Amino acid sequence: MDNENSISNQNRRQSSSIEESGTKSQEESEKHRFQNELSQTYEDAFRWRFDYYTNIMQRFADYLSRDKLLEMIQCAVDENNKRIATDNPEHSLASFVEYGKKAYENMMTYEIIEETDKVYEMKVTECLWAKTFRDQNAADIGYATICHGDFSEARAYHPKLKLERTKTLMQGHDCCNHRWTWEA
Repeated sequence: MDNENSISNQNRRQSSSIEESGTKSQEESEKHRFQNELSQTYEDAFRWRFDYYTNIMQRFADYLSRDKLLEMIQCAVDENNKRIATDNPEHSLASFVEYGKKAYENMMTYEIIEETDKVYEMKVTECLWAKTFRDQNAADIGYATICHGDFSEARAYHPKLKLERTKTLMQGHDCCNHRWTWEA
């Protein structure tokens, strides 16, 4: 009797599977709920994302000391930049700049100061990262997490790419003065 029940259950599963296969193509064409759009502003998304992160980093600072935490974040960011820099095989100043323009258009207000084959300079007057971390009284954590990595990102992207910057909004300056140079 158990064997008959087992065979009967298998037949039901196979029958059910055949019936489902007819509707599967329709279901597969629909997006998974994880792929649905989230209607938020960039500012709201940043606040949501970095508030959680900043609170955790503040707690780590209670255990480690603020200086040790910032040092650890900077080291982790540098290591991560080495890893992700290999994702773009072209490795030219133009591809580096083009990626940045697309990625940051809704997160910064900036003016292009110089753009040639060898130099890209921009002046950032508004930065959503700086606003978010400064609003959370965590500009030092923001600098370690976001701004510090700009230097290691350039080095990791290509040894000929150099970044010069003396000011950041994150640190309370009136702008960020990024200047990337492709050295011969």
